[in-house]
Amino acid sequence: MFSGIVRCADCGEKLYYCTGKNFEARQDHFVCSTSRLKGKEVCPTHYIRAVVLEQGVFAHLRLTIACVANHEEQFRKAMGAKQKADAKRELTAKRRQLTQAERRIAELDRLFKRIYEDNANGKLSDSRFQMLSDDYEQEQEELREKLLQLNEEINRQEEQAENIERFISKVHEYFDMDELTPAVLNDMVKAVYVHMADTSNGHREQQIDISYDLVGILPASLLNDLQNGETA
Repeated sequence: MFSGIVRCADCGEKLYYCTGKNFEARQDHFVCSTSRLKGKEVCPTHYIRAVVLEQGVFAHLRLTIACVANHEEQFRKAMGAKQKADAKRELTAKRRQLTQAERRIAELDRLFKRIYEDNANGKLSDSRFQMLSDDYEQEQEELREKLLQLNEEINRQEEQAENIERFISKVHEYFDMDELTPAVLNDMVKAVYVHMADTSNGHREQQIDISYDLVGILPASLLNDLQNGETA
């Protein structure tokens, strides 16, 4: 069920699923492919039993669903979808910068044409033409890079709120979920990151981070705070 989506939190590589004819179900496990192929010196061994992984993911998924079911507005705010005032100001400023950059590029095109004509007519020396041409080209290149960056930032901000709403709508479909199935997992989860186990207190404790479709990793601490009413 988890094949292909379980990854090492340190090196990012996939974890192999290990089973065998002589294994009991509780012995099936995942192990870091880097550690297995290149040794512990390259990446410490990340190992987790399949049953423990399933229990952990199921518990986290149920906690996420409970947060949306019981505290949807708080969940929305915590995810940033309701920070409309700040987002609107940022988008307005970035769109203004975008428009200014586009106008300046158009202006530079006109200036290019003018100095080319002046140079051809002998009104502008070759050295002066080359200097202005180089300056205009450099400015245009910088503006084009700025345009690309601004467009990416605007798209990310616009998509963020949309993705959160889409994720919440998706969670609504699983309010009555009583078991973890491959269909639910494939629909909701993009990746599961397994950390190295901590045995310093005499007990094996292991953190897993779940990256959900549309919204990425949701820390358990955030979800627990929502459930306990500790978020603004």
